[in-house]
Amino acid sequence: MSIPETVLTLMGLLGVGVIAAGFFRKLPVPYTVVLVILGMVLNALSAHWSGLEQLQHIRLTPELVFFVFLPILIFESGFSLDSRQLIKDIAPVITLAVPALLLSTTAIGTGLWLLLPIDIGIALLFGALISATDPVAVVSLFKELGTPKRLTVLVEGESLMNDATAIVVFSILLGMVLHGGMSLADAGAGLLMFLRVFFGGILVGAAFALLAVWFLKRYHISFSAVIMLSVILAYVAFIVAEHDLHVSGVMAVIASAMVLAIFAMPRLPELANRLTRETWEFLSFVANTLLFILVGLSVELGSLLANLDMILIAILLVQLVRAAVVYSLVPMTTHLFKLPVITLGERHLLWWGGLKGGLAFAIVLSIPESLPQRQLLIDMTVGVVLFTLLVNASTIRPLIRRLGMDRLT
Repeated sequence: MSIPETVLTLMGLLGVGVIAAGFFRKLPVPYTVVLVILGMVLNALSAHWSGLEQLQHIRLTPELVFFVFLPILIFESGFSLDSRQLIKDIAPVITLAVPALLLSTTAIGTGLWLLLPIDIGIALLFGALISATDPVAVVSLFKELGTPKRLTVLVEGESLMNDATAIVVFSILLGMVLHGGMSLADAGAGLLMFLRVFFGGILVGAAFALLAVWFLKRYHISFSAVIMLSVILAYVAFIVAEHDLHVSGVMAVIASAMVLAIFAMPRLPELANRLTRETWEFLSFVANTLLFILVGLSVELGSLLANLDMILIAILLVQLVRAAVVYSLVPMTTHLFKLPVITLGERHLLWWGGLKGGLAFAIVLSIPESLPQRQLLIDMTVGVVLFTLLVNASTIRPLIRRLGMDRLT
């Protein structure tokens, strides 16, 4: 498509999102779920209606998710995150983001290998890409539903950090699968690579943010320039870390957002602070709207139906493993570090709120086409993502009310 056609098509998709936000606002399902359904409907109509033919050329790609949507969505979440509460609950957040994800990857991969005609390496790849709770889906949903503050921080913190873990673990496993096997030396090298990528991203993001803080202290700039600086920080931190230095771009954006929020924003006038946060909420809304419509447009129903039995097994495994790690590791961590108890109701929401979204699409689409059973991995990923968005997400609101989590204590 030409640039004018592409821009016009994107504006049309945003217009669909605006209409959905107004027309379907009273439906008992989250806004993101409505967008996915509308995307699927538009995809089906575009095959039979020439007026929507341009939509056949619009598809979700790994580059689009990683380098356009993720910097905005992750920065906004890290920027608005309650850093003090996160520090208090850093132990359960890290537990869910790293050990729980590694256990989930192993359990899901082993289960698929035992139950389906699939190689162990391919099964572990699926376990890695599907285990992370996607911040794109989870953060927008829980902010909309207004869950308790501590639970919101736990969910946001986990979803922001474990996608970085998932990307690194997936990359290590993919390299081992492509190069034929894994030895003890490979496992050790993989661990060192994980530590370098994870903490290297934090250092890169913090360094860029401290430079921005110094600039804001040294020079008095307009409110608009402050907002522009924060946008530059989000994209520069992500791209330099992910593309140039080969460390975690996600962790770089999280670190940059939190450092800017802690050390720069309190020094600015209240109006600048408020305008910056409102601008990032707007940018996040635009990114969420486009992302989830594109997720719906990327769904191929024919291929899903052909592998429906394997998809159902994958959905069951993902749900069971998520429940196992939440109900075991979370209370164990709070007891070990003598933290306030995370109630059973909150654990129910941590489990059922483990949604998947655009990040899983981006990771699975990045698999080389030469890899055996790539299409099966794509179909299982799409199936699990759709299930969590259409079933889990749609039933969280009544679950919160049933548990009384929307009432003041």
